[in-house]
Amino acid sequence: MNHVETPGRRQPGTVIIVDDDVEASQLTQRVMAAVCPHLCLKGVRSGGELIDYLKGERGFSDRTQFPYPILVLLDLTAPGTHGFEVLAWLAAHPPHNQLPVVALTGSGEMQVAQRAYAFGARSFLAKPLNPNELKHMMDAIGKFEHWLEPPRPPASPAPEM
Repeated sequence: MNHVETPGRRQPGTVIIVDDDVEASQLTQRVMAAVCPHLCLKGVRSGGELIDYLKGERGFSDRTQFPYPILVLLDLTAPGTHGFEVLAWLAAHPPHNQLPVVALTGSGEMQVAQRAYAFGARSFLAKPLNPNELKHMMDAIGKFEHWLEPPRPPASPAPEM
C-alpha cells in the first residue's frame, strides 16, 4: 500500500531541493511532483541559501511564501557551504536538527553514504535521480509518517552559536 499517495493520509508540506545544477534540480522537482503532487517544492542553489531559508533570513522571512519544510533533499556537493557542513549546522541548531534530510550526490560510494548518515541524513540517493528509486524512497518515507511531521520552526530567527 502506498502511504504517501493515499488520499486520506497525505502529508501536505514543503520540500526543499538544494542543488546548484539547475537541470538536476528541475528533474528532481518533476519527479517529486509526479510522485507526491500534494507537496510544495522549493529550490535553493546552495547550503548557505538553505540555512538562510530555514532561519527566515535574507529574503526568506515570509513563511506564507517560504514555509518551513518537512523534508530537504540536499546535494552534498553544492557550492559554498558544503553538504556535510549543512548537516553539521542542522545538528547543532535545534529545532532544525529534527528536519529530515535525504543526501544526494553524484557519487554512489558507500563511504559517502555512511558519512552522510553519521552526520544525520535519514536517507541517501545517488544522482542522477532515477524516478523509480525516488518513488520507492518516498513510498518508504510514507510508511514512517513521523518522518514527515512538520518540524516546529523557530518563533524568531535562531541566534548564531
